[in-house]
Amino acid sequence: MDDIQLTRHELYDLVWAEPLSRLAKKYNISDNGLRKICKKMNIPMPANGYWQKIHHQKSVVKENLPTYQGKDLITLCFRDSEGNYVEKTESPDSILKKEFLGDSKLSFRVSDRLTNPDQLVIQAQQTLTKDKRGSQPYNGVVTTFSGELNIRVSPSKVSRALRFMDAFIKLVRARKHDITNSRYGKICVVIFGVESEILLKEKMKIFRPQDKYGLGPQEFQPTGIFSFIIDSYPRKEWTDSKQLIEDKLSDILVYLELKSNKILQERIEDERIRQIRAEEERKKMEFLALKHKELNAFEDLFNQALRWQQARFMRDYLSTVIENEKCNLTTDTELNDWINWAKQKIDWYDPLIKAKDDLLDDT
Repeated sequence: MDDIQLTRHELYDLVWAEPLSRLAKKYNISDNGLRKICKKMNIPMPANGYWQKIHHQKSVVKENLPTYQGKDLITLCFRDSEGNYVEKTESPDSILKKEFLGDSKLSFRVSDRLTNPDQLVIQAQQTLTKDKRGSQPYNGVVTTFSGELNIRVSPSKVSRALRFMDAFIKLVRARKHDITNSRYGKICVVIFGVESEILLKEKMKIFRPQDKYGLGPQEFQPTGIFSFIIDSYPRKEWTDSKQLIEDKLSDILVYLELKSNKILQERIEDERIRQIRAEEERKKMEFLALKHKELNAFEDLFNQALRWQQARFMRDYLSTVIENEKCNLTTDTELNDWINWAKQKIDWYDPLIKAKDDLLDDT
């Protein structure tokens, strides 16, 4: 039954049309929950004994629906297994799974026979099959080599493993995703640019056979129980139970797409934050450079003003020397040469004149 949406007046009519206990069964809701809804929406309810009076054809009074300023619509929701109210909203998993199952291009069936297998499956088959170049059983299982599909099963379960992996790979490719070798030599599903290592293995049972001295060395015995693992963080595993992993292909693909999309969005967000911080750092460095430039310009201004003041001070001194010389009525050639030299140096030092000086220009 779908959720039911009613107006406040429609719910009022229902409450006064039949007992809450009957409504609860009819609409798959609890009478206590319905009372809470009516109280919240200011909907009056029949008093105790109302329905007994109706049954015995006695006169009753139906309360009028008072005014109300809140929302006018209410959705009656399903109860969970414990009788608690739950909003009937579809999870991203169920939405995506429904999309998968409604896509005629996707097949979630694992064939009874290996037909037109993917090249990766052919490669794994050559390794796992005894009459080929394949690996020898170790601890009861055969395994593929690095760079191939990661499969670890007992020899008798190779066919099932290959058929499952072939169905999985074809499903992934049908969704326009890729399966490739990672830089670590592991086969990965690549969805939205996110790599996820995959592994199919048969669970092993550890036991110690008895010998004449007691317990023998530890051995491994295949159980026939398959586990399909996403061997990348966060790690996820699907194992044979009442439902075999062949029947969990849609769940596996849903998980991979949602996980990859989440990681992709996190990467996009991380990149956005990185760019914001990079821009903040650029502005900070730009400000510091501007500040440094401003301080240098101010320091240069201060030094120029200081030199100008010092040049004036030296000119005052030189004027005093010249006046003193005039008072003494002397004509010392060496002193005159010095005065001319001093004038040139002061003109070189004065930032408003900046006279050329072959000896001091580079200092």
